[in-house]
Amino acid sequence: MKILLGPILGYEQNELYTVCFLSDPSSAAPTLTIAGQQVPFTQITQTPNGIFWRSEATVAATKNGKPCEYKIENDGTPLQDTFGRSAWSFHVPGKLEEPKIAYASCNGFSSTKLARDTANPYVLWQTMNAEHSQKPYSLMLMGGDQIYADGLWESSFAPTINQWSHWPREKQQKYPVGPKVQKELDKFYEQAYIKGWGCSSDMALMLASIPSVMMWDDHDIFDGWGSYAPIAKGGLQDCPIYQEIFKYAKKYFELFQVRSLKNNTLFDNAGVHYAFGLQFRAYSILGIDNRVERTQTQLMSEGQWAAVKDWLSKLPQKVENLLVMAGLPLVYRDFSEIDALLQATPWQVELQDDAHDHWTAKAHQGERMRLIQILLDFNKQKKCKTVILSGDVHVGALGLIKDEVNQLQITQVVSSAIVHPAPTFFEWIGIGATTSDDKQRLGNGDITAEVIPPIGSDKYIRMRNYSSLEIGTDKKIWVNWICEGNVKPHFPIAQ
Repeated sequence: MKILLGPILGYEQNELYTVCFLSDPSSAAPTLTIAGQQVPFTQITQTPNGIFWRSEATVAATKNGKPCEYKIENDGTPLQDTFGRSAWSFHVPGKLEEPKIAYASCNGFSSTKLARDTANPYVLWQTMNAEHSQKPYSLMLMGGDQIYADGLWESSFAPTINQWSHWPREKQQKYPVGPKVQKELDKFYEQAYIKGWGCSSDMALMLASIPSVMMWDDHDIFDGWGSYAPIAKGGLQDCPIYQEIFKYAKKYFELFQVRSLKNNTLFDNAGVHYAFGLQFRAYSILGIDNRVERTQTQLMSEGQWAAVKDWLSKLPQKVENLLVMAGLPLVYRDFSEIDALLQATPWQVELQDDAHDHWTAKAHQGERMRLIQILLDFNKQKKCKTVILSGDVHVGALGLIKDEVNQLQITQVVSSAIVHPAPTFFEWIGIGATTSDDKQRLGNGDITAEVIPPIGSDKYIRMRNYSSLEIGTDKKIWVNWICEGNVKPHFPIAQ
């Protein structure tokens, strides 16, 4: 048996950890050796080139933090990852230890040219590895675009899709899906993960050494998914090819990022959406899915909204810290005007998905306000620190939402991107010229949203970055953006 990708270490809750990996085809089930236990792996499914395996084990915390080593064995022989490692270790924080959490997003490139032109593309994974060696992370949250599947349109694994992408719109809308297309898509998304996560020794080691929790965004499918017009309006969102692409992107997201529907943190165990909630020490962590049910007029279905509210309502009376993984920033530059202008321009089809993706787009402002109000109400009831974690925009930033009447505050941390380069100077000039950075007044005007500079930085961190979160002796959540450059932005979040 040979490991093709992995291991991928995950956390669920109540000291339950998971280990998953993709192997070449084999009839013998491997075994996980961890914390004095030997636990068999369960075969979840077959892929074009292998088998996806999952195992889980409870690792109890002790008074002091400790390393926990694990191995994957087949017939008593330890398996090696693609970099020759046959044993891995992760940190289990002590019962009284304040765990250190990493947050990252945008782990890839939107074009092959950009990847080719980027020097030292995985330098921040090297940095994380070094940081982890000095003071280990206990959890890694990944907030979207863990892979970039935009190469689909020119991939050698999907020649039919390549041809289809050059056809007239009317032909594209009607083209039926057959076994050939399905086989190509199955292989493309399998390889997207194998190549995307297996290209850096440091990245592979961190995915095996820090328990992760992930939520997807558009590039895990392809750029702008859900924000395109339907066939009835001249678009492609609901055409057979797009829907089949989504089916296979969803399959592999469910395997590699959700770690299968056996994940017990999911609100819906049928994969209708992938919103989840879990407890990790002093943190309640909520992940909302803004891709499965997204259309030009909707981000989340009523079913997902109800599940989110139900989970929040069942949390204990005392909640210290609520982390909300929300993909795109709720507080960012305002795209509503450019979104409206694009409706009347020849570039609508090419550019509208980018503008329409944002929470500030006119069609999504109602749901944006709905989420903000839910979180403010929760904040008022629990008197906890509430932090929104976002990515997507390829710059780091800090946002504040304030209810001036009730003296409530929500902090938003934008960390983006760990691999994808930041906008160039001229790209950023263009973003500034077409969007607004004014302080926004929401609702009746008593709720405000604005981007403010972190300590030690300009308002926008225009360099690659990821962030760390840790509760200090002052009981504040200290956020540090770990950047490719020399700046060290940070910010303390108080109740």
